Amino acid sequence: MTDTSPDPDVDPRRAANRATFTAIMEAITRGDYDALGTMVTEDLEFELPYGPSFIPNPIEGRDTWMAMSTATFKMFSSFVQHVDAVYDLVDPDLLIAEYHSDAVVTHNGNAYRNRYIGVLRFRDGLVCAWKEFHNPEATQALT
Repeated sequence: MTDTSPDPDVDPRRAANRATFTAIMEAITRGDYDALGTMVTEDLEFELPYGPSFIPNPIEGRDTWMAMSTATFKMFSSFVQHVDAVYDLVDPDLLIAEYHSDAVVTHNGNAYRNRYIGVLRFRDGLVCAWKEFHNPEATQALT
C-alpha cells in the first residue's frame, strides 16, 4: 500500500480515521459484516455512482447500507479487499483511497475482480459519507 500520510504521531485524528478505513477493509475480507456497522455513523450516506439500477443511490442510513452490504457480500464465497493507496487531504476527516477486490461469485464460480476509488468523510472516528467509484463492467462476472 502506498502511504502518503503525515506522521500519525503528529495527527492522531487522521491516523484514527485511516485505521477505521483499514478495519472496514479487513472486516470485509474476514466476512465479519456485523463489524461494519460499528464503523459507520447512523446517518451514513453511501453513494455508488456506477452501481446497478436496483441499488438506490444514494443509500441513506447505516441500517439500509448494512442490509445492502450484507446482501451483496452473500453473493460471494470469498471477498478479499486490498488497499492499494490512501491519500490524505487537508481536512483530516477526509481521505481518498484506492483499493481492489479479489472475490469468487458463489452461484457460478466466476472470479470477480474490481478496482475502486473511495472518497470518505469521517465524524468522530466513524465513516459518515462514502462515495465509491468502481468499474461497472467487472460486474458481468456476477451473471
